[in-house]
Amino acid sequence: MIFADVKLAAGDNAERLKALGLPLEEVKGRKTAGGQHRLLQPCAAFDGSRCRVYAERPGCCRKFECVLLKSVNAGRTSAAEGLRVIYTARERAENVQELLQELGDTDEQINLAARFRRTTSRLEKIGLDERLASIYGELTLAVHDLNLLLSEAFYPGS
Repeated sequence: MIFADVKLAAGDNAERLKALGLPLEEVKGRKTAGGQHRLLQPCAAFDGSRCRVYAERPGCCRKFECVLLKSVNAGRTSAAEGLRVIYTARERAENVQELLQELGDTDEQINLAARFRRTTSRLEKIGLDERLASIYGELTLAVHDLNLLLSEAFYPGS
C-alpha cells in the first residue's frame, strides 16, 4: 500500500507473474531490464502478513532490504524496536487509509501516495467546506507523518 509501482528486473518472467495473479502494466516508450513491465502496487500477492508467491517473487522483491532490516541485521536496532517501528508504520498507513475513505476514496488497489494525489486534485476542483477541510488537514498531516517514518526507517538512501 505504500510503494510506487515496481519495475521488473532482468530474468523476471512477466507471463509467469501474471499467471500467479500479479497485475502488471506495460511501460510505454521505455525499455526496462524486465522487458517493459512494472508490478502494480499495492502488491496483489501480499495477504496482509506475507507474500503468497514468495518462492516465485520478482527479483526486485528478492533483492530489496529496507533500512530497518539492515539495521536489525547489523545489531544497531533490536528486533523488538524494529517490530515497534513496523507496528507504528502500519498504524499510520491505516490512519491515512481511513481518512482517504472519509473523503470518498475507497480504491484500495492503488497505493496511498497516488490516492492522496488523486484526492487532493479532486478536492481542489470541488472546493472544501469546513468539514472536508478539517478531514483533509488531518489527512495531509497523516501522510506527512507516514512519509517521515518511511523515509527514516525503511527507504534506502533517504
